[in-house]
Amino acid sequence: MKLFKKDPRATYTLGWILCAVFIFYFIRLLLLVLYGAVFASLTTGEIFNCFINGFRFDISMIALFLGPFLILLNIPVKNKYYVKIISYLLWGVLCALVVFLVSDLVYFPNVKRHIAEELIHISSDWGFIITYAFKSALLPLLVVLAFIIAGGYFVGKLAGKALKTNLTWMWQSVKFGLLILFLIIGIRGHLGFSKPLGIADVYKYAKTSQEATLMLNGVFTGYHVWRKGGVDIKNNYPFDKAIKNTQELLLAKEEVLQDKNYPLMRGSKTPKEQKDLNFVVVMLEGWNPKYINAENTPNMARIQKEGVNFTNAYAVGLRSILGFAAIFSSVPLVPGLPIFGYGLELTTFSPPFKNFADKGYYTFYAQTSLRHSFRMCALANFLGAQESYGWEDMPMRLDYMEEAPYGYDYELLMFAADKIKERKQDKFFVGLFTGITHEPWTKTQERFMKHDNNTWEGGYKNTLYYSDWAIGEFLKRAKEEGWFDKTIFVFLSDHNYDESKHHDPVLKEKFHIPLTIYAPKILKPRQIDYIVSQTDIVPTLYNLAGLNMPYTAFGKDLFDNSSPRFAFVSEGVNIGLIEKDGAIRCDRTQVLEEQKDSDSFSSAKALEKLLSLDKAAYELLKRNKWFKNE
Repeated sequence: MKLFKKDPRATYTLGWILCAVFIFYFIRLLLLVLYGAVFASLTTGEIFNCFINGFRFDISMIALFLGPFLILLNIPVKNKYYVKIISYLLWGVLCALVVFLVSDLVYFPNVKRHIAEELIHISSDWGFIITYAFKSALLPLLVVLAFIIAGGYFVGKLAGKALKTNLTWMWQSVKFGLLILFLIIGIRGHLGFSKPLGIADVYKYAKTSQEATLMLNGVFTGYHVWRKGGVDIKNNYPFDKAIKNTQELLLAKEEVLQDKNYPLMRGSKTPKEQKDLNFVVVMLEGWNPKYINAENTPNMARIQKEGVNFTNAYAVGLRSILGFAAIFSSVPLVPGLPIFGYGLELTTFSPPFKNFADKGYYTFYAQTSLRHSFRMCALANFLGAQESYGWEDMPMRLDYMEEAPYGYDYELLMFAADKIKERKQDKFFVGLFTGITHEPWTKTQERFMKHDNNTWEGGYKNTLYYSDWAIGEFLKRAKEEGWFDKTIFVFLSDHNYDESKHHDPVLKEKFHIPLTIYAPKILKPRQIDYIVSQTDIVPTLYNLAGLNMPYTAFGKDLFDNSSPRFAFVSEGVNIGLIEKDGAIRCDRTQVLEEQKDSDSFSSAKALEKLLSLDKAAYELLKRNKWFKNE
């Protein structure tokens, strides 16, 4: 073509675009090769479809981020410094995309999907990013650095060859017209007048979540979630019907609605007697119920045997901040809305810490990580905690082999026991969040190193063993200092850690967590097998304490089995429902995954229930009609 013969910059521009496309496709190929078990259910035709339609989502990001610099590059300025500066700017942007794509590839096995809402809260925790980069992702980091250095050298060499441009004004106009048209179509992803490509549009070309995952890329999902603070997806289920269905699912027989404008706010029909009890809720970082046994976790195994153990408990999501929101405020993760701590807290919630404090309880929250980590201390204060503490507030009590990036469980639990001892005359409501069982696995002390710490499973078991020992020491102090008999301990995980990095667990397995209420002097030991959720914690605590104030929760008392139980879960842009006889995952329009455990399970009925719950939560949170603050 005359355009490319007479204008080396046109060839140079095409080279940049093709280089970027190659990088995106190479990362997609690596994703398929490295984590092939996740995509094992895809046929050859479906994989081919992912690579063909994946171009839409790749070119959208290439056009968006490289486009402005490509336009600047093609301005006919015959100055070698101008061309080199623009070239290095282009290289810088492309390197940033490579870093993000590789980060997404390294992070992928943690959640079996591309980066989405994690980008919003992880970006404020540079300690996590730096630690993860230099410990868990050192080899990819070195490869990327070598790529950046080598590529930068060649960019400098090639930039000088693109200086000449011999096109007439007419051909320059044609070139700019084609370039701008390419950028507009590329960013929008289609030729029509509808909205530009969004994450949900992937299901126009993909039938399953695995197919959608392979088709998308981390830059696309990360950008769209970052831009909106959430994911824009529509649920067309009728709002009034959704509210009615949700009320039937959540309200207990002894409860009554409090205000028609706040349709999920409820309270007891008759006053309850407030009980003289203490409460300690321990959110355990990434505990997997499969690893709780007499060998790995002897104290927790005993707690489950002597307490009320819920064998079918589920997390709302796969990140700590989501578990925090569900456990301490009974709020689910609703795709399409900002997550808790990053905008959702602008909505009015019923604050459990404050409600307990108003009834004479001493309330505080403490975590092993730094105070600013995921903003949980600030969120605990938002929910009414009188005090909140992080790692920097806790004295070291033991000598450790390594420094833990997320603090030590023993120091946390002993610190909490000290605070309780200082205010022993008061009733207390305490929220705690452990952290030693977060990757990378920290070597604590030699006595806890029972397994090879260099393997995933060995390192995980070692930290579990240490964390379990710390829990035992905490309970020992409670008995020695006289507050054990009147205290209800709630132990549950923030999310599940999958023991295998290279398979895609079924829906129930992915969200399954341990949950035990331990109060042997108050509650008789038993095993409960029906479905429960993290969002059921708040209603349970209110009932056990005899609190009478109105509240809103996306759950019900753990001990109430008067109606069928369920767990509402979310992963990326998809939502799911877990029931006794099965589970489904959907994108708000169609079922993407079905797990059928009994012939009586109906995915159609489950979908209607799921859409009702999602619609009710989304609209009430968005309209700030979740809870009425008197």
